[in-house]
Amino acid sequence: MIMKNRHNIKRIVDFAMIILLPVLMAEILVGQEIHEYIGAVMLVLFLVHHLLNLGWWRSFYKGKYTPNRAFGTALDLLLLLDMAAQGVSGIMMSDFVFRFLNLRGGMVFARPLHLLASHWGLIFMSAHLGMHMEQFFGMGRKLFGLSEKNAARTWVLRIIAAVLSVYGIYAFFTQRMTDYLFLRTNFVMFDETKAAVIYFAETAAMIVLFAAAAHYINKMLRRIGRKSERKQPDGRSWKALAFIVPVAVCIFAAAEVNFSLQNELWEGSPAEMAEGNIGAEENVTDSSEQIAREDSSEKELMSDLGESSESTPLSEAAEDGFVLIKGGSFAMGSPEDEPWRSADETQHTVTVSDFYISPYEVRQSEYMAAMGSNPSSFSGDDDLPVENVSWLDAIAFCNALSEKESLTPVYGIDGETVTWDRSANGYRLPTEAEWEYACRAGTTTPFNTENSISPEESNYYGHYPYEIENNYFSQGNLTTKPGEYRQTTVAVDSFSPNAWGLYNMHGNVSEWVWDYYGEYDKADEADPAGPETGTRRVYRGGGWNDFAKNMRSAYRATLPEDKGSFNLGIRLVRNAVNGTGNIVSAQAGKEAGDGGKVLIAFFSWGGNTKGIAEEIQSQTGADLFEIELVTPYSTDYNTVLDQAQHDQNIQARPEIAVHVEDMDQYDTILLGYPNWWASIPMPIASFLEEYDFSGKTIIPFCSHGGGRFGQSLTAITKLAPDAVMGEPLSVHYSGGSSLPDDIAAWLEINNIPVK
Repeated sequence: MIMKNRHNIKRIVDFAMIILLPVLMAEILVGQEIHEYIGAVMLVLFLVHHLLNLGWWRSFYKGKYTPNRAFGTALDLLLLLDMAAQGVSGIMMSDFVFRFLNLRGGMVFARPLHLLASHWGLIFMSAHLGMHMEQFFGMGRKLFGLSEKNAARTWVLRIIAAVLSVYGIYAFFTQRMTDYLFLRTNFVMFDETKAAVIYFAETAAMIVLFAAAAHYINKMLRRIGRKSERKQPDGRSWKALAFIVPVAVCIFAAAEVNFSLQNELWEGSPAEMAEGNIGAEENVTDSSEQIAREDSSEKELMSDLGESSESTPLSEAAEDGFVLIKGGSFAMGSPEDEPWRSADETQHTVTVSDFYISPYEVRQSEYMAAMGSNPSSFSGDDDLPVENVSWLDAIAFCNALSEKESLTPVYGIDGETVTWDRSANGYRLPTEAEWEYACRAGTTTPFNTENSISPEESNYYGHYPYEIENNYFSQGNLTTKPGEYRQTTVAVDSFSPNAWGLYNMHGNVSEWVWDYYGEYDKADEADPAGPETGTRRVYRGGGWNDFAKNMRSAYRATLPEDKGSFNLGIRLVRNAVNGTGNIVSAQAGKEAGDGGKVLIAFFSWGGNTKGIAEEIQSQTGADLFEIELVTPYSTDYNTVLDQAQHDQNIQARPEIAVHVEDMDQYDTILLGYPNWWASIPMPIASFLEEYDFSGKTIIPFCSHGGGRFGQSLTAITKLAPDAVMGEPLSVHYSGGSSLPDDIAAWLEINNIPVK
């Protein structure tokens, strides 16, 4: 009786584990808290399973090892080690069940380990089930009183298993299992638009796939065992193999996790998770759900401005495909409580007149037809947006396209002076005010999709949705979870347009506007066009490699007007009402230093930036200056993650411990830093504010984990507006074997003398 009850308990435990397995793989469907409790239950069941199978442990070293026994033993050991890894890493990351243990200091190690173990665990547990398939069938036959042999039923089961296995192969690739099994990513890309029943069906099909594979491998090994019994009567080789395989797999797994950790502990930032893989494992949403465009606060604002959200539409299609945006007043900039706002986004009321705007970014094919060349970094599709164009390139394109279509060119160009004829009917760049008005489309929230934007609504660095910075390890508070990072531009008509029919106002490529960068005039303005002089031009909207925080409707990015970028393009507008007068726009006078000494100034935390700086010094012989702090950042990676985002959020200025004795002697500063949360570390801000860089040339070099410069160049130009910016260098992690050649080419481009 005791033995019978024990077998019944084992069956219940095993059946419960099989049922819980697919549920554990879908944290996004149940939430993190329930996921943790189910994981704890699974761990307890696994321990009970082994307590009920002590006989297996007693006979572990006994008896002869056949090929199928060796396979089963290796599989059991792998499953045991895998479950131990899941349990330990899960406890270390726990926000609920085991939070009282306060073990979150090992998060960087736990996260890739948990991701790796959970997905291999699905395979090992399924294969373990397949090894005992005949026992489960026997249990079913006894339960339902079926005869032992029935050929028709056997073939029906085989056909069902074959169909489910084929579906399992499909599910294996659609769920991107190889990415997780080999740690190519550290976020689970969960398609939230997929019905839960479909997800569970796919996971169940994968379980059948691996169970069936193990079942037939086991049968094949039995045949091999019978044939090899005469050659290896003692089975020692098979016994050795049963233990060598798990050891080899563990070494491989350790190498994978170590490689992942090496890729995260880079100078590329406590920030770029697509490459850095830092933080607790989270299922990632690829949600395509659109949030409503208007809420009660927006209606109140429209009412305050003398307009009604229930009035006639503010946009309509024009004959040439442009959209007519009907003018009105709006609150330009961001409210003081908007997360990650910048100090230059002072909110003020602005009125704009009617204008036409293209629903799309300028295509490469359109630019090529007008200009005869294509400067874009990404190519191969005529519908991709043109990028890598400077503001001056964009102005020239506007005039060329106007002439091509027999329209009056808008811009007059005389050296560094550009004059805007406001009465001309040709193509032009939008003003900052026009761009933001069109982007918002009546909204007052950070994005025109309200408070957040998903990677299924826009092309950006999808691993970094809005407010990820202070929700990295526990993402339960995020409106949008991390999603896909495409690492390239997409067609200009991708995703859904905003409420006024405009595509990709957030993401894909940023878009040049007319204005020089400067503080807003806080007085109410009508059709503002920005300062008449300046050193930097503004661009808006964010690009494919930007964090969501830098795609907000109010965010302002800047670059010198003669610089382009791989994520910076053009959107055209035209007058809808006759303007009057001319606006003369001239770059403020600033001359780069001629010759003089070179200083290599850098801030480094993990060592990569320091290594790059030292290689530059070895080639140039220039003076080397490391930016060190009075109170250094923590050496614990988890802690510095939080410190870095906090300092950025409040725009802290950490105190520098050492200083350049005579900055006046240097004409060129090679400025190095890691990309931290898509910008400069705040010690760089402290450095830039300490000295007068007027007339000096600043040439940035940046170590990163996939986001290249992020918005660090904008940060530098805002902090040193009177300096000339040279051609920057981005280095992936520590640069690898090509670093010396890459640096040599970069120095040559910037005319930096070498030894």
